[in-house]
Amino acid sequence: MTMPSVSILMYHQVGEFSDVKRLKANYCHVRHFAAHMAFLRMARYQVVSLDTAVKALKGEVELSGHAVAITFDDGYENFYQYAYPILQRYQLPATVYAVAGLLGQSSDWLYEDKLTPAPLMSVERMREVQHNGLIEFGSHAITHPRLTQISTAAMQDEVVRSKQLLEDALQRPVDHICYPYGDHNEAVVDAARAAGYASGTTIVKGIATAAHDPLALPRKAMSFNEGRYRLWRNLHFKNGDLAKNIVLQPCQESA
Repeated sequence: MTMPSVSILMYHQVGEFSDVKRLKANYCHVRHFAAHMAFLRMARYQVVSLDTAVKALKGEVELSGHAVAITFDDGYENFYQYAYPILQRYQLPATVYAVAGLLGQSSDWLYEDKLTPAPLMSVERMREVQHNGLIEFGSHAITHPRLTQISTAAMQDEVVRSKQLLEDALQRPVDHICYPYGDHNEAVVDAARAAGYASGTTIVKGIATAAHDPLALPRKAMSFNEGRYRLWRNLHFKNGDLAKNIVLQPCQESA
């Protein structure tokens, strides 16, 4: 039997950007994003919610064909302006990871990388977006820190309380977390598991499989100027090395 797997795509901002030279994975031109979504629909990839993806990796549901999940980091207002209408057009589910303590504010952490901050969705906007059931929200911590570089108590607070804050704001379960900057280790993963998250995603490159710890899933980043051909290559050839980067559950390590 083939091991179940899902290509989890990673986007950040979607919009009308020009001449992006640095950290290109932080941006995707709306023209390319529209082409990506049209390609997924036209080529009949099985685009699933992150909830379904995790259940499939656990063997609880079956997937047919090449499964894809779509994620967005940070919760930018430009998601609503540019990406959301396209996802609605093609009826494709997605997960947006929101920074729980900065809703309706700005991505000021980008100053550190000499990038321009952008507005983040407000609670009211997020409630509007989640209304039709296509979009679910996950946690991206409270303040977007590097979780391995703060104290254990602060890390646990970022992981646990962000879930509570978002659930209170949205009146929906928040079952998924994305570690800011992809920064995680076993302690962070354990904290996410203890908090009750069903999945955690990273920026480790690769395809998510049943051999991965669901609290440390790899993804496939899409970048500023990558069109349909690069998406196709990402989906079929950027599958990563399980042995190098992934935190496995103890039961999987001993299997």
